[in-house]
Amino acid sequence: MILLLALLACGTTPSPPSAPEPRSATRSEARRPADAPPNIVVLLVDDAGYADFSLTGSPTMRTPAIDGIAAEGVTFDTAYVAAPICSPSRAALLTGRYPQRFGHEHNPPPSLAPRAGIPTTEVLLSDRLKQAGYATGLFGKWHLGAAPPYLPNARGFDAFEGVLRGERSYFPGEPEGLAAWRVDGDVVEETFPYVTDRIADASIAFMEAHQSEPFFALVAFTAVHTPLEAHPADLAVQPEALQGQRRTLGAMTTALDRAVGAIDRAIHDLGLEDDTLVFFLNDNGAGVRNAGDNSPFRGGKGRLWEGGVHVPFVVRWPGVAPAGQRRAAMVSSLDIVPTALAAARVPLPSGLDGLDLAGVLRGDTDAPHRAIHHWRLGTSWAIREGDLKLVVDKGADPALFDLATDPSESKDLAAARPDDVARLRALHHAWNAELVPPAFESNTSSRRRKRALKEAGEDDEEDG
Repeated sequence: MILLLALLACGTTPSPPSAPEPRSATRSEARRPADAPPNIVVLLVDDAGYADFSLTGSPTMRTPAIDGIAAEGVTFDTAYVAAPICSPSRAALLTGRYPQRFGHEHNPPPSLAPRAGIPTTEVLLSDRLKQAGYATGLFGKWHLGAAPPYLPNARGFDAFEGVLRGERSYFPGEPEGLAAWRVDGDVVEETFPYVTDRIADASIAFMEAHQSEPFFALVAFTAVHTPLEAHPADLAVQPEALQGQRRTLGAMTTALDRAVGAIDRAIHDLGLEDDTLVFFLNDNGAGVRNAGDNSPFRGGKGRLWEGGVHVPFVVRWPGVAPAGQRRAAMVSSLDIVPTALAAARVPLPSGLDGLDLAGVLRGDTDAPHRAIHHWRLGTSWAIREGDLKLVVDKGADPALFDLATDPSESKDLAAARPDDVARLRALHHAWNAELVPPAFESNTSSRRRKRALKEAGEDDEEDG
């Protein structure tokens, strides 16, 4: 109290306590062979708004660490995820296949969440890299099944630390259950101060332990998914322009960027920056409940408008991806599996929907590139071919947009261009014929489901 009064008398106030800082890595003397395949690190953000990074132009959401990765790699301006909701988006990222091909079209309903997951007939990136001699780890959010056959350690991950469900508190104290913190399947005491920083710490410890061998780390942040909970020290440093929920979101984004920065710093401290392929992306657009900004795009989480599926996407790969460049080519989260496997010198299996991006990253003019992207979610579907995108939202009439001139999807061209509508509809129907029915339905019209979603803290798929 005496110190506080003295400071006030001098016209100053104490600084807020420092936010928890993820630890730095310790470098080992053991070095890997010069011809070893690269490490692979995927930094996956949860439910962030497209415009909520300084990378994508935000003047208030400051993300210098993420900007730093982009400055050393390639940023894609036309990048998509295969689904506008959490679980199928992750299923696509780990399989390299449209999730509708194996029935994982929706988030598992709360009643099925403990026992629904990616079919064990699907081989995940973690499985393939483990078989190729990689150490494999998942840190953060799983959301792909909680029954024994679907747990991370049964799906190719040597190490797992995080949460099985779609969301949880950012502070310790969750009861035992799907929201509890787990290490390799076992619930552990929650002693960390803030989840986002803990995910970074666990990731760094894994990289440190495996720095002398190739490793694959999927860092699946829970940030910035609801609940909106920020560390007080991060709240204190937000700009005045951010108020209310946006201020809390800004503080959560500060913690996210700090964690990304700690992981990136560890890669450099371990001397692995030239030996590590890094992907950074978001799992889908921001939902209506986490105050995110998907500008300039329409819609958000749970919808097939650009705001639900168009995401930031950065690849840093020294020696392959030139530093500080941008690419206009259409890419997808589906492309992570074939790109990673090719980098690891693993033969690409048949049946993948993704493409190896190495040539596109280098800027090769004749490199294979994506011409079409498909989506389906219940009664909604969409297809993009070139600059044209056809959208059927919740069973409504098809709407056609030229994204080159109308990225916000505000000018429906369907009536003026019926031939394009018919052609794109035919392409969609051909793709749709290859798919299987959903393994579980969303049942979004059910009052019981809506109540359960609210209690579970999940966003409704169709309400965003």
